[in-house]
Amino acid sequence: MDRENAYIMTYTGKMLNPFYPKEELICIEDIAHSLSMQCRFNGHVKRFYSIAEHCMYTALVLRELGYSAKVQLLGLLHDASEAYLSDIPAPVKEFLNEYREIEFLLNIAIFSKLAPYCYGLTKDELDAITVVDKELALLEGRKLIGEAEWNRKKTHFDVNFDTSGELSPKKIEKAFIVLYKALREEAKLEQTTNRARS
Repeated sequence: MDRENAYIMTYTGKMLNPFYPKEELICIEDIAHSLSMQCRFNGHVKRFYSIAEHCMYTALVLRELGYSAKVQLLGLLHDASEAYLSDIPAPVKEFLNEYREIEFLLNIAIFSKLAPYCYGLTKDELDAITVVDKELALLEGRKLIGEAEWNRKKTHFDVNFDTSGELSPKKIEKAFIVLYKALREEAKLEQTTNRARS
């Protein structure tokens, strides 16, 4: 198979080629569904804990830290490409240059379609998303895996994870979409307000 014909069928029935992603084929429903069905840490956790949950916690922590809705929205979508590429453990992904190139192109399409009000973030704001993402991984590891390996580094915040296992993927999917729509509207309002001031 060549790249031109490397299509995947999404949850909503779209045929998307990750090598040549088209914005019109990107939708929040596909992303929310897929991420809510994929387990973090390759499934090596005490209970099912989805990528969607991780992304929502990323956005919520950014809010607690005082970042704008634009930053929160990009925090929510920071792993959205995994809806089309699947999650690969970070230590492995580091060596997969081609994967990261495909991920980069997908992110451009995803952010252009789903976060059009989020351009122009500062380096500090983008770095904040990365820091929260990495520190959340440590907290998740401590609470959902529990080995001493996850206690080697300090974190600057804590999160009260729901460890009951009662949150079904369907509930997470719906919550992800609700949060996305709210943040998108807030980000749009922020941009409108900033333009009016300038």
